Amino acid sequence: MVDLKEIKAEAFRDPEFVKGKEEQVFKVLKVRSELPCGMDQLLVHQEFQAIERELVEIELEKWTNVIPKTKMPAVGFNLDYQIAGQPGSGKSFFLSYLLVLKILEGQPTVFRHDDSCCYLFDSDSHSSETDANSVLHLPKNEKECHGWFVVQAASSKKVRKSRQWEKDRNVGSHYMSNWGWGEIVAAFSLAKPKPPTACQMAMLFTTFTCLGPIPSTCLESISMRNDNAYNRDLKTYLGHVDHEIDTFILQGHYLTEASHRIAIMDPSNDRLSYKVRITTRWIAHRLFEKAQRKSRLNCFELYKQLTRQDLLRSAAGWFFEGYAHDCQKNTHLTFTTNWSKSFNYFTNADDLVKQVRVKGGQGIERDAIGKYFLPYNTNFELVDGLMFSALDTLMLLQITIANSHPIKIRGLKNLYESLPATIKNINIVSIILEDRISEYSTAQSAPEAGDVKPGATDLTINQFRLVLTEETIHSMTVDGPFKVRDGGRDADESGSRDYDGRDTVMGGTQ
Repeated sequence: MVDLKEIKAEAFRDPEFVKGKEEQVFKVLKVRSELPCGMDQLLVHQEFQAIERELVEIELEKWTNVIPKTKMPAVGFNLDYQIAGQPGSGKSFFLSYLLVLKILEGQPTVFRHDDSCCYLFDSDSHSSETDANSVLHLPKNEKECHGWFVVQAASSKKVRKSRQWEKDRNVGSHYMSNWGWGEIVAAFSLAKPKPPTACQMAMLFTTFTCLGPIPSTCLESISMRNDNAYNRDLKTYLGHVDHEIDTFILQGHYLTEASHRIAIMDPSNDRLSYKVRITTRWIAHRLFEKAQRKSRLNCFELYKQLTRQDLLRSAAGWFFEGYAHDCQKNTHLTFTTNWSKSFNYFTNADDLVKQVRVKGGQGIERDAIGKYFLPYNTNFELVDGLMFSALDTLMLLQITIANSHPIKIRGLKNLYESLPATIKNINIVSIILEDRISEYSTAQSAPEAGDVKPGATDLTINQFRLVLTEETIHSMTVDGPFKVRDGGRDADESGSRDYDGRDTVMGGTQ
């Protein structure tokens, strides 16, 4: 596992900024008074405007079909709507944005901090403090006609009236998407009097990549002011992450109260539902390593539990990737001829080329043949691991538990164009579970050689399948080269290493 405190500014440089990138334009909302989110200006996330338009349409639509006797919308319409999402994803920012719009339009609006602290803004734009009982238990004649939008901006612990409100008002939900890198950078820059330094941008990109695309994490939880502040806050944050990982391992399922540091909500395309997954590869690998450290057998049992629960299958995918990496490194497969005790890492395609190209030449170094290379922590599109099996042959490993794993042309083309022209064969190997054999009985969707190298007559792309069975993982974990003996410190005769108390890096895409 990478020690984030030791990462240099070069380790996680954003490739898009290195190549040059079109400037993105964001709208900024500025007001004279402090907004409920605690600021007097905020970045108007692109999704904010889309959600606001959707809410207005819903509000208008529900009154197009009214029951004459009660004057209420017909059964089936959502009388209220809640905006939900990942803790720290910007719900309070959206609420502040919506509050300003509604006050400007003269519409009564409620900001709800928790059950005992709500603020009602009337048509005169003056706020009065109230509580959830007063807001949600209105007299019937008032409840029938109000058209407020209620935004859930507090944790379930602090808001206890929500269940009844959701039942009484047939509340609809919209799940906010997570922020992209460009939006994180824009918000980070907006909060600073001067443009961010290169060092601060490296800290921000590391936080975004390793800890998650969560605004509160990137912009509030960890200071980018200087190295000392960054390392101090990072140590504290990782302490919370480790505590949640330990609880996850103990319980064998996602936490119900405080898992937002290790689990993230991924909304569906229509934003009406979501799935939960481990936040980032870095956290997933930390989880895998800690589970292995506690007990390799118990880690394997936890992996089996995860594979049998649909909601937790993404977590199982990270465990499977970890086992697959160890399998490639420790079991001396015929194509890993140059075995070493440590993994070999690359940050991007150019960094890989620097490590394998003949110095002063165009080909591949002979010493690079058989070495197992992993992406250095960040999401490297296309591969989970790679190796050169010959001077002219590149093997790309894709580790997955999914039903299919299409190969994207952009990633393959970018990698090929960076490598020496001596590469004539690209072999793509899908490492899969035994229960996915039928789905991978035919080739996956992949670009042709001509797509990667226009007019190519000397490039061949092949696909292969490698099945890693549960029995194989079990035998490696309990009986084979991973077996822990004498307190877990002695390696067995095969030469593979036991866990030595340090975290190791694992890369890849899932």
